[in-house]
Amino acid sequence: MLTRRVPPLAAKVALLTGFVIIACGYFVPALARIVKSMHEFHFLGLVFAYLVVLMLVIGELRPLDEEWRQKDVGAVDMTPWPHARKAGLVLLALVMAIYIVFADTSVL
Repeated sequence: MLTRRVPPLAAKVALLTGFVIIACGYFVPALARIVKSMHEFHFLGLVFAYLVVLMLVIGELRPLDEEWRQKDVGAVDMTPWPHARKAGLVLLALVMAIYIVFADTSVL
């Protein structure tokens, strides 16, 4: 998402590395204590950020020869829906209405 030159190898390395880090973080007692000292989502967020950086480093060390491009084979009709903006505004209004109805106003 940040560059088009990161090779598929980076994704494979990140997948395996992420699995090992998360497994060790939960099942190796010394590392599990570190994970328990923070919120679980913070640990997972740190692992994600580390894996993104790892993939970018691999992309710098072994970039693709040419940028990756998605090829459109024409299998799906990509004509824009004429009512997309109206539907988006209606959905936005519904979300705001739900928020207003269920918001806790006692803290104001």
